[in-house]
Amino acid sequence: SADLKLLEEATISVCKSLVEKNPRTGNLGSLIKVFLSRTKELKISAECQNHLFIWQAHNALFIICCLLKVFISRMSEEELQLHFTYEEK
Repeated sequence: SADLKLLEEATISVCKSLVEKNPRTGNLGSLIKVFLSRTKELKISAECQNHLFIWQAHNALFIICCLLKVFISRMSEEELQLHFTYEEK
């Protein structure tokens, strides 16, 4: 759709930068780990109508989806694996 195309064009420089730096920083993996660790709280937040937490979780998932789309479309499987095997030095 047109909106998706505009989003991709607006974020391409950020995505390229993340693709270059992520093997050294592990930022994408960290974002995914934080999101997964907080998913347990989503049900409670929904029951308590904590809209701020739900909104933050939604945005984190949206960012992860957008980044993974870029990563998957631009990398081989081996390159993609490097982005998820970061080990702190």
